[in-house]
Amino acid sequence: MSIDIKAAIENKAMSRYQWAVVTLLAVLFLIDGLDFMIMTFVANSVAQDLALTSTQVGLLISMGLIGMTVGSIFISPLADKIGRRNLILISLVICFTSMFGSGIANTMNELLALRFISGLGLGGISTVCMVLASEYSSKKNKGLSVAILSACYGAGGFLGGMLTKYYINDFGWRYIFIAAGVITLVMFFVSLKALPESIEYLMYKKPKNALQRLNHLLNKMEMDTVQNLPELELKTEAKGSFKLLLSGQYIRQTVLLWFAMFFILFGFYFILGFTPKIIAASGLSNEQSIQIGMMVSLGAIVGSIILGVLTTKIGLFKSLMAFLICNAISMICFVALSNVLTFMIVFGIALGMFVAGSLAGTYSTTMNVYDANMRSTGLGVATGVGRFGGISSPITAGYLLDQGIPALTLYGYFALIFVFAALAIFVLYRLINRQPHLAAQTS
Repeated sequence: MSIDIKAAIENKAMSRYQWAVVTLLAVLFLIDGLDFMIMTFVANSVAQDLALTSTQVGLLISMGLIGMTVGSIFISPLADKIGRRNLILISLVICFTSMFGSGIANTMNELLALRFISGLGLGGISTVCMVLASEYSSKKNKGLSVAILSACYGAGGFLGGMLTKYYINDFGWRYIFIAAGVITLVMFFVSLKALPESIEYLMYKKPKNALQRLNHLLNKMEMDTVQNLPELELKTEAKGSFKLLLSGQYIRQTVLLWFAMFFILFGFYFILGFTPKIIAASGLSNEQSIQIGMMVSLGAIVGSIILGVLTTKIGLFKSLMAFLICNAISMICFVALSNVLTFMIVFGIALGMFVAGSLAGTYSTTMNVYDANMRSTGLGVATGVGRFGGISSPITAGYLLDQGIPALTLYGYFALIFVFAALAIFVLYRLINRQPHLAAQTS
């Protein structure tokens, strides 16, 4: 993006239009959370209807994550070729088509294929929405915009729980998928009308009527228009930046970051993705399991925002370590007080809050432990490693349930995951403090 336009956007107070764009992207992130979390809320009903084991249910949940991983790697980069707006619209089509298909699926294999396809769309939406939100935000509000989007992922999960709680008994699990598909379809038409194109894409790729479209957006953002399309100054990655991640200078922080990301996403998708199934397996009713799952999603809505506020007080690393330890403690309390539903609800909210905040903090950490010319590669690779943790988590939980491990006991075991992550972040914190130019970014 032109230095002048970029500087103007970053340093100028955000207009109403810019906040409206961030709001629309946040709603799309809500759809992202809704489409993924639906499977976790209807898991018990699907298992009963299709006679599935816990391992098979875990595979269904993980298949969405596999699709998200593939989508973020292979579909998201298409945004640079066809435009961010077009990619989001295509991803929404993929999502609502697969959601409708899931509502009429009759076998596990059909559901597996459809969950994978849905994940492809979700992977495209999440990555590109984050980029657009950052692009339309001022430097002062970039962090807030990202936190709002992250919070809406939990809001989507909460909405999925509401749909399931109030309609599954009367209409069945298929209706829940179809209802989510209708919501996604509505957002497709809203986005078709209101979602703007990336300013960077308009200037760099120069599609048809790029200058007119750019000036139209600048007018809406209450900025001066331009006479000609400015040249985009690309910030390229350092040559061989992937190799640099594992070089002597960076290998220790890279390995520590990978460990932390793997453990945190492993725990994140266990808590958000498998809690309703675990609670039902422990003997509570399906309605109670959905209620607790909703409370976890409710906590996730505010977790990233609370972490962001705490970061301004005590710094990123200390905030993240505190959240990880509190997450482990909350999991133990969740098990120890499982005989009282009220306590399970309270600590369910705490679980969602701390795990969502931990994930948001880890993403922020990833952006700050590398020099500027290799952060993109560092973030991409760390996220890819972490997704393997997310993929393996529901499968592992389902397998352990099938092996006779008491359902709630799994929370005690998985609490160790967050302790390991906290240790990795602590060592990383000590390591970064020895590098003043990086320590200044995370203090």
